[in-house]
Amino acid sequence: MIHSTPDSSQQQRARTAARRLAGLQSREIEKFARDAAMGIAQELMKHGIPIPSKRFRPDVGHVQIDMIIIEEKVTTPEPGMRLQFEVEGNMGVTFNVKLLEFLNDPTGYVTDLFKQLGPMRRNVQRLRTRKRAADAAIYRAITQGAANG
Repeated sequence: MIHSTPDSSQQQRARTAARRLAGLQSREIEKFARDAAMGIAQELMKHGIPIPSKRFRPDVGHVQIDMIIIEEKVTTPEPGMRLQFEVEGNMGVTFNVKLLEFLNDPTGYVTDLFKQLGPMRRNVQRLRTRKRAADAAIYRAITQGAANG
């Protein structure tokens, strides 16, 4: 999956696709996308999930919001929203929301995003723990091996 900032031709194709599927005008799509992203960001803030960060621009609370075009090899480019924020443990989170999928079931889409946060955090913590253990083992081997040899 490739996520890019849109150029004018990609924006136009994405807008045309969104209008056809959702029956919306171009301005309505942009307003809806921004409103939807703001709503998701406000919900995240309400639960105290994002924390202050120097990595991400604070567009809504501590959440950075960008309008993007999502390109996948098997589908045509489509409009999307990228929400980025930091959570405890110095972990950055990026949600790429496909606007057309979001339009089909906004509540279900947001619920699924929230359900993914816990497992994502646990997986990152597990990977960090394994990496620290591996780094410590390498350090011991280097320092103790050099001292003994």
